[in-house]
This record gives sequence, structure tokens and C-alpha cells, in this order.
Amino acid sequence: MTATPTTPLGAQSTATMAARVPGNQRTVLITGVSRGLGKALALELAKRGHTVIGCSRSQEKLNSLQADLTSHSSPLSISKHLVMNVDVRSNNSVEEFARSIVEKKSVPDIIVNNAGTINRNNKVWEVPPEEFDNVIDINIKGIANMLRHFIPIMIENKQGVIVNMSSGWGRSAAAQVELST
Repeated sequence: MTATPTTPLGAQSTATMAARVPGNQRTVLITGVSRGLGKALALELAKRGHTVIGCSRSQEKLNSLQADLTSHSSPLSISKHLVMNVDVRSNNSVEEFARSIVEKKSVPDIIVNNAGTINRNNKVWEVPPEEFDNVIDINIKGIANMLRHFIPIMIENKQGVIVNMSSGWGRSAAAQVELST
């Protein structure tokens, strides 16, 4: 007997949501786009012809990603991709990001809140306050900042899908693994 992975009722992968209507290209905004899952998702969506809007704090990695997006893109989406240096911890930074996107008439159909971090393994009382604050600021406040500035745009457009990513540690606990979302 073969085990089949299951998802919650109605759950779909972001790539599936973006590709659900053949020939219907989507604009997908991804936070934490410069590495890991965010980068892989951006490249795959670009390859499938979707427009990628991405943000990260690392300008060097964003420059590299922009080149990668160009080489992985279908001819229709090459010039439409936009990556910006944005710190989701900062409400002002996200507000400016949203303003820039609206000015470029590139409202996202799908937002993937992927930016996240975790502290170094330690007893919670030994985690430095700055490290704890950084986890909260990125993993919780970062999502709140994105929602605050993009939900009104999506409501005005009368459409949109928001995917909030979390680590496994956001749903379970272990010794010396402190807060994550």
C-alpha cells in the first residue's frame, strides 16, 4: 500500500494556484525571495510565465535573482519582474514597497509571505533580547505589515490569495528551540 500526502481541505500549492487557469498568467509577490524556498518558488513561477514581484533585505542576492529570473522566464514575463530591497520588519519600508507596486500598475494576484527566521538553539531565558525581537519582528510583524498594506489593494481589485508560510517549529516545540512562526 502506498501512502499519499494529504493537504487540508481546499489547500493547494502556490504553484498550482498560480497555474490553475492555462494561459492565465498571475502576478505573484514573494517576501524572502532572495534564497531558499522563496527563490525556488520565484524561479519556477517565472519559468511558467508568471510575473514575480519579490522583496528581500539583501541587495546583492536580489541583483543575482533578477538575472536568474530573466534567464528562467518565458518571453512574455521577462520584463515584468520586479525585485526590491525591502525590510518587512519596517512598516515604512513595506508601505513604500506597496506604493511602488501600485505606481507600476502591478497589483499582485497572490502574496506569499515567506520571509522568516529562527533564533539559534538556546534556552529561552538565554536568548538575547535582540535575537528574540528579530524573530518576532520578521515572523509576526513582517506578515502584519504586508497584510496592512496589501489587503486594501487586493480588496480594491476584488481578488487575491494570501499564503502565510511558517516553519515546523511554529506548530510544535522542542528543547532549546524558542519562538518561531
